[in-house]
Amino acid sequence: MPVRRFAPAIERGLDRWAPVVAFALLPTLGLVAGPSYSSMIIGLAAVQLVAGFCAGRGLPSIDRSLAALAGLFLLLCWASAAWSIVPRESLRAAFGLTGVLVALLVFLAGRYDRPDVVAALFRVLLIAIVVGAAGACLDMALGYPLELLVSTKPGVQAATKYNRGIDYLVLIAWPVLAHAGCRRRWWAMVALGVAIAVILAVTASLAARVAIAVGGVVLLLAWLAPRLMAIGLAWGTAAYVVTLPVALHLLAGHLLAARRMALAPFLKPSGIHRLEIWDYMTARVFEHPIRGWGLRNASFVPIRPAELAHYVYAGPGGIYPHNQWLELWVELGAPGAVLGLMFAVLVLRRVLLLPVGVRPFAYAAFASAMTVASVNYEVVTDSWWCALAACGLLFSLGGRAVAGAGTARGRA
Repeated sequence: MPVRRFAPAIERGLDRWAPVVAFALLPTLGLVAGPSYSSMIIGLAAVQLVAGFCAGRGLPSIDRSLAALAGLFLLLCWASAAWSIVPRESLRAAFGLTGVLVALLVFLAGRYDRPDVVAALFRVLLIAIVVGAAGACLDMALGYPLELLVSTKPGVQAATKYNRGIDYLVLIAWPVLAHAGCRRRWWAMVALGVAIAVILAVTASLAARVAIAVGGVVLLLAWLAPRLMAIGLAWGTAAYVVTLPVALHLLAGHLLAARRMALAPFLKPSGIHRLEIWDYMTARVFEHPIRGWGLRNASFVPIRPAELAHYVYAGPGGIYPHNQWLELWVELGAPGAVLGLMFAVLVLRRVLLLPVGVRPFAYAAFASAMTVASVNYEVVTDSWWCALAACGLLFSLGGRAVAGAGTARGRA
């Protein structure tokens, strides 16, 4: 009885404040500890479920297209354990990925459409990005005391442990920039731009710098030729995914064979290491191009002695491909790559549903995400999926707010 009495108040509080608090933590705590994105986003999904039941709404209305695609992908992930070279690893990864994707479908179906909540969310998120960037710079200047306090991997260099949070920050910054730009809040765009520029200047994440540069180029081109950019991104992504194993094998093999010493002054050791990884990983794709080697088995694929003889950094222990599209090819074969491509195309189709002024920023975010996915993180990285979901939800909410404001001005 007491629960029923206070249910409306609980529901209002959760609906209004939980999203604002969760998103305020992403560019602050999430900047220092990138893996915490998963706990914050999945936690918000759980809060949305509780709020829905308190309000008598029951289960949320899940996006059917996303759910169908996620279901097919998870079915393939579970099935891959049948031919996996390390079945236990595939089953464990499939179980974890199932929980994450189901939680994210609930997260995306949550109720965030109250105008006051959306306005507060973007306002607080802008402040949080500025504060988070300033705090990160101060932490770096003082020798990483905050990073070392929250770190779960004390053996890893402190500077590189910011990389994940900064990569994710690039993604969620694009919808905030779009919201400010469409509302002509130039001061907000300047503040956000300065914060991102400062954090990129001090970061060790080359991926984040390249991602923001690629996104900036796409943003400009999308403003100049929006229709051409929409078609170009769709066909370009398809060509990239389909030809990746062959193109990357030719590129990595040629550079390793003929240009290793010439490239050494221009690439970090991690860059040479990636070329070595891509060389033998693409070779494994050709051995099992249809079924793959099994989910999360890329680290266990064999590396031939003749290959190891030409490598400097890659060892017999194996490592993940550092390219999520290549990982799909290696672990889940052509069906996995096709499902990944279908997801990318679905995202681009959803961009077309956004207001015209928001679309260039969404295309920029897509390009940034593709850039990061091409050099970092595993397919089963839960915090990466959560960062993508957070970015997508922010664009959806910002698009509705912009469309609503345009409708209101039209009526006036």
